[in-house]
Amino acid sequence: MSISPEMQIKLDRIESLIENGYSLQKKWGYYPDLQNSSGKSINIFGPLFRLSGPAGFSWVAFFFPWVVCVQIKEWSYFYFVGILALATTSFNLAFDLNNSPIGLLIGFSYANMFPYLRYMAAKQNVEEISVGVSIVLGFVLSIVVLIPSVVLIFLRGSWL
Repeated sequence: MSISPEMQIKLDRIESLIENGYSLQKKWGYYPDLQNSSGKSINIFGPLFRLSGPAGFSWVAFFFPWVVCVQIKEWSYFYFVGILALATTSFNLAFDLNNSPIGLLIGFSYANMFPYLRYMAAKQNVEEISVGVSIVLGFVLSIVVLIPSVVLIFLRGSWL
């Protein structure tokens, strides 16, 4: 699969860090943990009020995390979203809240994590899924993982 010039710059930044003694591995099954040569984790989100850490921010992953995660077979995204959606829905229902910025937070998180996830997928020779299939499959999986939250909302509505 082709890599955009912008993403290649991000991947080259990560490769440079790895060549200089940094390491990169998944933590908790989904989170890319970048560590310096001393084993100290580096904040991949960057300092407060900045968009990104060492590798950069992916706008495509911000707006379409479900597509890019399917493309590199990062299935943990859907587990994460499903669990977070259910927890957020439960919290919103318990405290009678209507809105939550959780969608923006997920987009922001994956926009920062995606270059690292893409780098690890490339190093593990993950065969990427085409963009068209990723759009359709990502959309379907996004709906599927939200079903428990929707059921909870309907059950709550029937209790009133």
